[in-house]
Amino acid sequence: EDTEYREMRNKRASTEDAALEGILSMNDKGAELFEKGEYSSAQEALRKALCMVDEKKGDSTNEAKSASADKATCKSAAVQKLAESDCRNQVNSTSTPSSSKEATSKQRACIVQVKSTPGMSSQPPPASNQPSPKEPSAKRSARAQSPKALEPRPAPPDANCRDGSSSKRRSEYDEGILVFSSLLKLSESTRCVQGTILYNLGRVCHQQGMEDEALPLYKKAIATLELMEEADEPTTLAVLFNVAQIYYFRGDHSEALSTYTLALKISRKAFGFDSLEVAASLNCIGVLNYIMADGDLDTALKVLQTSLKLRRILLGEHHLDVGTTWNNLGRVYFKKGDYEEAMEAYGHALQIRRSVLGDHVDVAATMFNMGQAYHQQGQRDEAIRLYQEFLKVARSRFGSTHRDIAIVTTCIGQIYHEKKDYKHAMDSFQEALKIGKVALGHFHPETAITLNKVGNLFYETGDLNAALEVYQQGLEVEQAVHEDGNTNVLVTLTNIAEIHKQRREYELALEFYSKVLALQRKHIGENSLDVANTLSSIGYVRHLKGDYSGALSISQECLRLRRDAKGDVHEDVASTLTQIALILLKMSMHDISLEVLVEAYRIRTALKMPDSREVSINLYNIAMIYHHQGSYEQALNFYRETARVEMSALGDSHRDLAITFYNIGQVYYQLGEVDVSLEYFRKALEIERECFGDDNTTCARTLNEIGNIELQRGNVEMVMECFTEALRIYRKHGMSDDHLVIFGGSLFRFEVVHPEAASAA
Repeated sequence: EDTEYREMRNKRASTEDAALEGILSMNDKGAELFEKGEYSSAQEALRKALCMVDEKKGDSTNEAKSASADKATCKSAAVQKLAESDCRNQVNSTSTPSSSKEATSKQRACIVQVKSTPGMSSQPPPASNQPSPKEPSAKRSARAQSPKALEPRPAPPDANCRDGSSSKRRSEYDEGILVFSSLLKLSESTRCVQGTILYNLGRVCHQQGMEDEALPLYKKAIATLELMEEADEPTTLAVLFNVAQIYYFRGDHSEALSTYTLALKISRKAFGFDSLEVAASLNCIGVLNYIMADGDLDTALKVLQTSLKLRRILLGEHHLDVGTTWNNLGRVYFKKGDYEEAMEAYGHALQIRRSVLGDHVDVAATMFNMGQAYHQQGQRDEAIRLYQEFLKVARSRFGSTHRDIAIVTTCIGQIYHEKKDYKHAMDSFQEALKIGKVALGHFHPETAITLNKVGNLFYETGDLNAALEVYQQGLEVEQAVHEDGNTNVLVTLTNIAEIHKQRREYELALEFYSKVLALQRKHIGENSLDVANTLSSIGYVRHLKGDYSGALSISQECLRLRRDAKGDVHEDVASTLTQIALILLKMSMHDISLEVLVEAYRIRTALKMPDSREVSINLYNIAMIYHHQGSYEQALNFYRETARVEMSALGDSHRDLAITFYNIGQVYYQLGEVDVSLEYFRKALEIERECFGDDNTTCARTLNEIGNIELQRGNVEMVMECFTEALRIYRKHGMSDDHLVIFGGSLFRFEVVHPEAASAA
């Protein structure tokens, strides 16, 4: 019986060895086909290998029952090997540790040799901000009475602007996310054959962009690996990194971060704290904290610095992965506003990437990042140079109608806009729109961003009709691609409201501001500062419309929100108090208005604010009330301080200063100090002519005042010169002669003495 059993056992072992060899061979065939890019054939081979495992598992179960019936106390070596290869068979094993040297070395090779692969490498993403181009933040905020139209920040081709947590990531550029990109080969020492093949099959699907098929295979591989009595860390890490990568590119950043954190824990336990696996995990965690809307930039900075330190030690200073980590680190510095540190990090990244890659999109991405840093530091020409370098590389790689070509062209247009080079700015924006519509279609967020910038350009150059038309086009796109509470939608609605306000179409302005207010209350909250800002704008429009009671009520609500959020001593509170005071002035409540203005000035004094137009307006209105009340000395004190602040903040030739000088002249005249009064009227006239030109009616008004003073002084020649010039200006503008007032006398008497000259002979 013993001889017969031994023969049967040897026969089984031989059969099992042959089956295992077939599985190994089929898996290796799939891996070879994968390396050649023959993904469909690789997928077919791996599915066959998986079927062979299932068949072997069935045979093994039947044979194990037969062997147990014949001789329950004996186990063949082949059966034991089979049990170890199938992690569903939880038989006690005393074989070698699950992480063989061969498997471990292969996984480390995957970590070291990662390269960008079209369609699968990780992305960079302005910018704003972004920006947007204020990008870069950038989140855009609507400000009441802004002299400049608001704008969104475009998402740049490198991720210097955080995407929302629901947005998908693109994969043209390398962020160091793509780790474990190769298939795993099998050997007799492989701990979990089925788990490894499941991973390989998932990786083939993943490579083809079939994420919905890859993810269940990865999860099944994880479940299979978890049944192992001894962990298989290299294979587990390979699966985890790829699962996290799918979450990342889908925009499920929270799940991606959790998965990378688990990978970090396993890496530290299996390979130690100073390992490439740990460095790779830390890099990915840093990228996620940078990308996520609620990510922690300090954490991102810390883990990326640790990853960089490990990679420099283990790989050397000039390894491509070191360059990638430098680039990621620069992006975090940029987001934190540390532009000098960002430039230094980008410099290291650019040097390494250029030496390793040559003309490559990752080199271009780093140049773009450096361009953003230069832009933020005000070095616009250098920023344009680097943006153009990006375009040169990107066009050779992607063609002339790629998404990123449109985005960077928009960034160039933004710089020209800032330089007041409106022609080149418009040319750039129009080119970006043309490319963007081909690459992305008309209804795309990037198209809306560029339209918004075109609208801003028209707004700044005073073409309100064109600006309104373009803003409406942008709004149509934004409402099609965004939810109604999206920031960009709110900003465009605010810009449209601002144009209607500028055109004195107050009902339309209120209609659009009210839409903004309703959306903000719904999506942001009743007591948010954004709501306060919109209330401020609504209050101002009601003020302009003459609805002083409504303006006062709205402005008081704005004041409450701002005080609740920022306390009593804040510039926004002072600004709101000033607005309320001006409304009270219109309601002839001068004493209360003066109290409110003095409180606003007290706040600004407590804040030790630098000289600014806001401070000068506050002072001017206090002076004006004292002037109106006949408190001339008090009025003079505040007018003089107003003039000092205006000269400091606005320069010696600003229109506000002309108004202040004119009022000072009036006060001195009322005090009987005619010579001093004349001096200030002449100062006002000089600035008015510089600001508005010689033929402006404001100049005529001041000439009229000077003529009256010269008449009182008996200077007839100057009287005639001033009155004649004032009358010429009024007539040129089609205004009646009654606008010229001579100490209460009529213009008729003046014309009798000085008739119009006869026409030339």
